[in-house]
Amino acid sequence: MYKYNANILPSSFDNFFSKLYNMHDHGTRQQVSGNFHHKRVRTDYGKKMLQYVRPVAWGCISNNIKMLPLHMFSNQVKLRMLAGY
Repeated sequence: MYKYNANILPSSFDNFFSKLYNMHDHGTRQQVSGNFHHKRVRTDYGKKMLQYVRPVAWGCISNNIKMLPLHMFSNQVKLRMLAGY
């Protein structure tokens, strides 16, 4: 999601995810968060899809970590994940 957000991925991924600010014509509290819209799923199979898993995981990362350069971002995410064990 970091590379998608920074437009580093190939153009084939351009429409793979959509930002929350593209979902509504009016302002919402979630629009300013910079998070992505995740599709509504009804099954366990749907919860394993990339279009669901990645936006949910991206929303769990704090905004100050999202703003870091790529190498620092990946290190901080790994440290936060391992801190729970």
